[in-house]
Amino acid sequence: MSFLKRFLHFIYIGGHFIGRSLKRLVVGLFHWLRGVLSALVALWRVIGPKWLRVTLVVIFLGLAGYFVAEDFVKPNLTNENIHTVFHLNSGWTQQQRETFYYTPQGTELLGLEYNWLIYFELPLSKELMATEENMRGWGFVVDPAQRASKRNPGNLPVGFSRHTDPKTGRKKLDLGCAMCHTGELHYKGVALRVDGGQSMQSVPTAKRGEFITTLGATTFETLLNPFKWNRFATRVVGQDVQAREQLKSDVWKFAKTLKGFVSTAGAPKLYPVEEGRGRTDAVGRIANIVFGYDLNEPDNYRIADAPASYPFIWDIWRFDWVQYTGFTNQAMSRNVGESLGVLAPIKLVDDEGRLLSPEKFGETLVDIDGMHCVEGVLRDLRPPKWPESILGEIDIIKARRGKALFADQCSFCHGPHISKPYSWQVAQGPDQNPADQVAVNWQWDMAGDVSFVDKKAYRKDWRQTIWSIPMIATDVVGTDPKLADNYNDNLYSAEKLLPGSEPVNAGDGLQVLLNRLVPQLYDKWDVSGDQIANFDGLNVPFRIENKRAYKSRPLHGVWATPPFLHNGSVPTIYDLLSPLRARPKQFYSGNREYNPQKLGYVSTAVEGAFLHDTTIPGNQNIGHLFTDVKMPGRIGELLSEQQRMDLIEYIKVMGNPDFDEKLQGDPLNWDNYSTPPTDEQLKLSCQRSHQQHVASTTVNQHTIRGGGK
Repeated sequence: MSFLKRFLHFIYIGGHFIGRSLKRLVVGLFHWLRGVLSALVALWRVIGPKWLRVTLVVIFLGLAGYFVAEDFVKPNLTNENIHTVFHLNSGWTQQQRETFYYTPQGTELLGLEYNWLIYFELPLSKELMATEENMRGWGFVVDPAQRASKRNPGNLPVGFSRHTDPKTGRKKLDLGCAMCHTGELHYKGVALRVDGGQSMQSVPTAKRGEFITTLGATTFETLLNPFKWNRFATRVVGQDVQAREQLKSDVWKFAKTLKGFVSTAGAPKLYPVEEGRGRTDAVGRIANIVFGYDLNEPDNYRIADAPASYPFIWDIWRFDWVQYTGFTNQAMSRNVGESLGVLAPIKLVDDEGRLLSPEKFGETLVDIDGMHCVEGVLRDLRPPKWPESILGEIDIIKARRGKALFADQCSFCHGPHISKPYSWQVAQGPDQNPADQVAVNWQWDMAGDVSFVDKKAYRKDWRQTIWSIPMIATDVVGTDPKLADNYNDNLYSAEKLLPGSEPVNAGDGLQVLLNRLVPQLYDKWDVSGDQIANFDGLNVPFRIENKRAYKSRPLHGVWATPPFLHNGSVPTIYDLLSPLRARPKQFYSGNREYNPQKLGYVSTAVEGAFLHDTTIPGNQNIGHLFTDVKMPGRIGELLSEQQRMDLIEYIKVMGNPDFDEKLQGDPLNWDNYSTPPTDEQLKLSCQRSHQQHVASTTVNQHTIRGGGK
């Protein structure tokens, strides 16, 4: 007991001592801080009069704010060092290539004028925004030391074209097909150009430092910063006072339109799964723009959280159905719908949201000639060829073994399944709907090349043969179902277009609109008679088919189109052939440096890259599995390391006629496939588009690349 008392007394004395020590320490620290503060105040007063001290504070805060803002608006660029371009595809002349790169389709970036993008500076900088280094750093395709040309007077990246506004005569920036469907693989300073491939730009992504957010930031700074405005206005219109005033009014209008779009169809909250480089939720964005923004129907905005890679499009003219979910079949309707999603201006409703009268409905700049021109040019494009002199020689023994493996494991789904062309039954009157569509325009159906069998009308596909594309149900292939589920489950009101109708999905809604809009565009562009079947796309009528499935496309040249699966969730073909446990759960996209051993981009973290997290629905890397485990998405047995490498070696040259003999015959030799029908209208469409939009330019060549400072 006495021991316990002594112990407690010791604790009490020790605690009392520590408490007094802490108190003295705190008091001493307080007096020290007060002394330091007093000294600083005295020093502050010695500096000079009050006005000088206030001025110094303002300068300090201004500089601090500037550096914080500068870091905030810093472009998110990938550093790429390229000295040579090597084109992988055959089939095109240089003229055809430039036609694809720079033919407009009637889109606009919310009214942005062509010259404005050329002469905008980076935020808080005098450097021009659209320099080669910046645009390549955002993932666009630009030649090293590129120079302006007649088709590309602004010296902008592939896919950045222009069209003439018929009302004002001004050149508007036009985002063409090639911006999303031209890829590059970089290897030791060489840019391997993949025409018709999938790009790695991030135009839709509203992330700090990306292209679209940088454009928004510099637009507002240009309007508010008098020095920046003076440089910009001088470049665009010179010193004419009236022209400068009109320019400011026009740029303010663009800025307000941009701000309005970002709070509606472009609101980041609608796209919670980051698209990043090389992906967009195209169908979700098209639906939000057409059924929400263009129809002025805010209740139609839907979450679009299923980003997909931009698909490669050589041989697409052979397909019976297109899009990842295979929901449509006709070239013209597909392309007009796409252009609306890329912000082709269109008038559907008045300022009160009421549907416009027939004579005013559908006013748009969608370019039918340009679309038909590009569609025809693509029919001559061949898949990319493996460049042995750059990426390494082919091990032909492995490739032969891989050919046999592909025939055994892959060809059942990927074919190609060559078929005779279809005869599509068409409606002969307003009371007919032979394909059970949500809406039918029987006059358009009958406007093609029609024949009759047993008093029924048919359009016969003009192709010699077609590729019948299998549709694989999502619960069979097992890949991320979000894209297919969203397509089927997201419903939109189309009552303004079709009074009394039930809510429709994106495909059916586009059919309701395009059944009316496309024939109207044909009238505007004087497309009539026999031309209609041609412009439609080889006499195919417009149809929609809704399935919870993904198409299984042929794979010629697939080695040049990383990353893989529809949502870009697997970085290399080697990873795709591996079991699920071996696939990367996270990787970075944005670096275009190529790995010729595994067939994919190098996926390590670099500046400007985006993290792809496969645990997020919409980003998942599940399905399409070669495994011995019985699980969803199992499509074949587990492949050995040798089998994977054999398949990879064959995929490099699959269908390439240069290797047919070395492979002892290749059943997928693309020289053996049918050629496209002759298109008499193609050359005329290209000429008309070129004359309308390219013949005259208004760009001041001296300041396009004059140092940018």
